[in-house]
Amino acid sequence: MAGVYTPFVYWAQRKDKLSLKVDLRDVSDPNVQLDEYGLTFRAYGFGAKGQNEYGFQMDFFKQVDPEKSMYRTTPQGVEFMLMKQDKQWWSRLVEQEKRPGFLKVDFDKWRDEGDSESEAEEEKARRLEEYRQESLKKFEEEMKEEMESRAAIKYLKTWWLFAYNFFQFMGYSFIFVSCVIRYMMHHRDSFQHTWEFTGQMMMTCQLMSFLEYIHAEVGLVNSKPLFPLIQTLGRNFILFLVIYPEELMYPLPVVTYLFTTWSCIEVVRYPFYLLTLIGKENLPAKLFKVTQWLRYSIWIPLYPLGFLLEAYCIFTAVPYYERSNKFSYQWGNIRMHYPLLMKLYLMMLAAGGTMLLKYMVRQRRRKAAVKRGKERERAAAKERAAAHQHID
Repeated sequence: MAGVYTPFVYWAQRKDKLSLKVDLRDVSDPNVQLDEYGLTFRAYGFGAKGQNEYGFQMDFFKQVDPEKSMYRTTPQGVEFMLMKQDKQWWSRLVEQEKRPGFLKVDFDKWRDEGDSESEAEEEKARRLEEYRQESLKKFEEEMKEEMESRAAIKYLKTWWLFAYNFFQFMGYSFIFVSCVIRYMMHHRDSFQHTWEFTGQMMMTCQLMSFLEYIHAEVGLVNSKPLFPLIQTLGRNFILFLVIYPEELMYPLPVVTYLFTTWSCIEVVRYPFYLLTLIGKENLPAKLFKVTQWLRYSIWIPLYPLGFLLEAYCIFTAVPYYERSNKFSYQWGNIRMHYPLLMKLYLMMLAAGGTMLLKYMVRQRRRKAAVKRGKERERAAAKERAAAHQHID
């Protein structure tokens, strides 16, 4: 994390919950990504290195419940209350055995009043514990109010994302089914009217896809904004600045192949997002697993094929734009030759395509790692149950 400092994090635990405090003042809008296996934090604030960007990532020793967990921002730092899935004392907070240097024990919350050496100290400790309990109760009430507010926002966010993904799924399904069925009925003659039947819908869906960058930028989805932006800009360049302005491109086979490839990717991707919004616990396990496998596997042949078709589309269009001089302008001795810009775009396509492929590989590996972690948890649980049965 170049240029990002690590803040001090103080932690304590009870049997059913964990408390974390990020020692970072004047934090306005932290970026928090919490799931049952770990926590990723990033924010601007005033810490040990002054006013800078701070962040950290930790994998928990055991699982927490992200739905019941809460956090809030105060002038003195960011406070977390993480609910354990299993009400057990943890031997440590993080998965790794060696404690990270930035992680500190919150001794105030770990202090036991039984350690007092006199009745006065015991009374002081008792009052301090009562004060802590009152503060904790107040903190929990504030967290509850904040969680209720967040629940309303989450409800609206879920329905908006559901409507967007459903619209995109229906649009790309229309394009995919139209291309496939018309080819089965008319074979190569279907290429003549692909744009007439699907062009308007493709342009609508591709313009709508800019919302995916906005969703990631404002935090509606847990994704990096760069990659949806690269994919959306690339496709819209091909669609609006290569195919749409030149009518001679409409009947070419490459347009049908490209539309079919794009839509095939999306009719798998958007149903996965819809099922994720519904929640895998509310769905048949096999349905979610199949959809998830398709989401993180079907891109392997289709993304490279799509990049090749986009490049071939540009190569095919260059002679048309050279003859028509569309988008080519002359200002005195300076000339903007659009076909040259199209050729230069091919280098950008290669760079952007490589970045997207690497990103998808990382996503696929991450999902596989999470799956292996869950399998290890289940195997360990079975071993514990078998050992307990043997002892009995």
